[in-house]
Amino acid sequence: MDINELKERVKWLIKARLYVVCILTIVGIIQTLVLTPEKYLELLRPVSFLVLIILLCDFLYFIILKKQRWTLKSLTVFTYIQITFDIAIVTALIHFSGGIESSYFIVYLFLIFATGMLLYPISTYVIATLSAISYGLLLLFEHYGIITATIIFDFQPVIWKPGVILATLVFRAGSFYITAFFSDHISHVLEKKTQDLEKTSHLKELFISILAHDLKNMLQLVLGHAQLARGSKNTEHVKKIEETVKRMDRIIDNVKLYSKLREKEYKEKFERKNLYEIIKRSVGIFEGKREIEIRCRDKNCFVEFSSTLENVFYNLIDNAVKYSENKIEIIFEDEVKNWKICVKDYGKGIPDELKDIIFERFEKKEARTGLGLAIVKQIVTLHKGEVWIEDNPEGGSIFCVSLPKT
Repeated sequence: MDINELKERVKWLIKARLYVVCILTIVGIIQTLVLTPEKYLELLRPVSFLVLIILLCDFLYFIILKKQRWTLKSLTVFTYIQITFDIAIVTALIHFSGGIESSYFIVYLFLIFATGMLLYPISTYVIATLSAISYGLLLLFEHYGIITATIIFDFQPVIWKPGVILATLVFRAGSFYITAFFSDHISHVLEKKTQDLEKTSHLKELFISILAHDLKNMLQLVLGHAQLARGSKNTEHVKKIEETVKRMDRIIDNVKLYSKLREKEYKEKFERKNLYEIIKRSVGIFEGKREIEIRCRDKNCFVEFSSTLENVFYNLIDNAVKYSENKIEIIFEDEVKNWKICVKDYGKGIPDELKDIIFERFEKKEARTGLGLAIVKQIVTLHKGEVWIEDNPEGGSIFCVSLPKT
């Protein structure tokens, strides 16, 4: 929490305090007029005086907040002083409006809840404890005659029994801590939601930026080859245009697929299929671009297959083709319960600091959409498998996928 955010929260606290006190004062006056009109003037003077003090304090808090140059620490201390003084005022207000009979104890709940929401969540339990101690001391002092209790209703013979006092204190102190718990919980939930929204917003901005960069570069490439192909009999430029358009189409497909995989209600239909045949089809798409060797002793490699599984090996092979000038090897290994498939390239390799995040969305060494490997991770997880990266001792990287046998 920075200084500007805390300032805004303190302003909200000042305004909210004003609204709550005004509402409870109106309710208290109506209650007194209806139930005990003969005590109206007796109660009006002290209660009005305390309400006036609260209003003046609110005004002073607001002036000090605007004039003073604050640090985060000093503003936090200032806010705690406000709340501590509020507890003292509310305790006095409860005393002059009927003590154990007063409904003003609800203001304690407001202070506890507001502290948890506006300041640090743990502080809500401190304020709950201070409120319980203040309220308990007030009832104790009134019971033993240290201060004279203000009686609004004619219930003194029953209400002031020690058992009733203790039960009331336990019940209301319990409500203080329950309020503190919910305030703490809600504060944590809201904080997490806020962080998630900020992260999502950042990722959207990053994604739009990178996607625009990728598509713009490809469009410029298409435009360049189109200009060269104009009036030329060379079909090489036309092939380049076709390849670039296909890659653009693939980016759009990846965006749609990733969005679909992120949906909570998304479900796949699975069937038993041969993994070797699936990978062989993916390799066929890259025929002529790189030398790709498949090494598999047992070609009866059956797994639970869904329509998205081919995207895993397409993206891994596509990644190897992009970053490796040499041949690519696809190696099958039998691990008793799983089939392990390794896509081995001889490129520059991946730095250690990127290995833990490379399967996250938009995490790429270069400016690309970065969805390919994120999609791989999502789909492999959907198939109850694992994916990881290893270093190729001969230079380059090895992407490994492990899928359960069927």
